Amino acid sequence: MTLRVLSYNILCGGEDRLPHIATVIRQQRPDVVALLEANSRANAERLAQQIGMRLIFGEANNEFHIAWLSRLPVLRSENYRLPRLSKTLLHLEVAGEAGPVSLFATHLKAGRMPEDERFRSKEVRAILSVLHTLREQPHALVGDFNSLHSTDEADLPLYLATAAEEGEENLSAEPAPRQAIPLVLKAGYSDCYRALHAAEPGYTYAAPNPSLRFDYLFASPSLVGRLLACDRVTDAEALFASDHLPLWAEFA
Repeated sequence: MTLRVLSYNILCGGEDRLPHIATVIRQQRPDVVALLEANSRANAERLAQQIGMRLIFGEANNEFHIAWLSRLPVLRSENYRLPRLSKTLLHLEVAGEAGPVSLFATHLKAGRMPEDERFRSKEVRAILSVLHTLREQPHALVGDFNSLHSTDEADLPLYLATAAEEGEENLSAEPAPRQAIPLVLKAGYSDCYRALHAAEPGYTYAAPNPSLRFDYLFASPSLVGRLLACDRVTDAEALFASDHLPLWAEFA
């Protein structure tokens, strides 16, 4: 058996796009799904019912809540609504064939100014202090980090054109500073997508014409050796259903 994890920012609770989001998730056949921007608990419950998964809901420090959906037995869950976080960190422990696996979902502060990245760096440090307690237990950290990997390139013409269309002005050619992600990597976690796609940009935001990679699946040293595959969902349904593309990984 394998463990298939999907991370998906569904944009403002999904709104009237729920049927499309459900189709995207159902077609990927994940064992667990992290929902970012699960603003509406009712919508999250509806999604869980439509695709036959259990809902674990995490209230955030603002309206952008986080949820997990699981078809695996849930051993425990905990919502780390830390003061340092703009939203929250939602923990789910599931029963895998090789033993328990802990999964954490988060959504870091948005914003493309240097002070926003400094805030995200503080969020990452707070998250790592929680994950440190797991030591050798296999675990993963997933979500929308609103930050760029230090070696990633952005589609700058597309990024600037999209930003102008959305009314964002006076943005630099650097879409976001690059301080938060290196902290995760330095702590020993592996960027699952980049580990398997060294030369591909892997843009996840903003659909339908993504030009930045903001969504990540990080695996602990004890889990990354079991990584089989990791990729984005880029079909027409996914390009329409949200402004983020879903990201999935499969582990042995």
